[in-house]
Amino acid sequence: MEKDIQETLSAFKPENFVFVISQVNHKPSGMVAAWHTRCSMNPPLYLVSLSKEKNTHKIIQASKEFVLAVPNNELEKEVLYFGSESGKDKDKFQDTGLETTPATIVKVPLIKKATFNFECKLIHEIDAGDHIIFIGEVVAAHHQEDKGILLNYGKKDGKRYFKEFPITINQTDKIN
Repeated sequence: MEKDIQETLSAFKPENFVFVISQVNHKPSGMVAAWHTRCSMNPPLYLVSLSKEKNTHKIIQASKEFVLAVPNNELEKEVLYFGSESGKDKDKFQDTGLETTPATIVKVPLIKKATFNFECKLIHEIDAGDHIIFIGEVVAAHHQEDKGILLNYGKKDGKRYFKEFPITINQTDKIN
């Protein structure tokens, strides 16, 4: 049965998402984005699609690098804030107390409590309607083996509902 396109796309849950962090003048800024994926193994490439209206979009274009950080349940409060406030008007890092740590290759900081952090150098931009697809080469990767991945299950009683999915690095068990 045919339904509204936007309503149906929005119902495609659960979905994972990432913090997208970049910086200008030694000041990090970022947002939360659900439209992201790996797009090449060799070289390791990752893409993220950001609205042309977002502040983070402009900072990535200027800095030519970004970090993708995968949140876990310890970062739920920060996810909600980064996903609802604009970095044009606020310092989201200061407002939330989100801790960072220096990256190894790019100038953009990592999110200290994130399950995964991927340091990316921008190699290509693709115009995609009201969004720009940024493709970055992953030049360094960091992970914490004892953390899961926070998934968005949509809204329940007007609030976002999240659940953490456990992960295992180099998992050898087969899923049946």
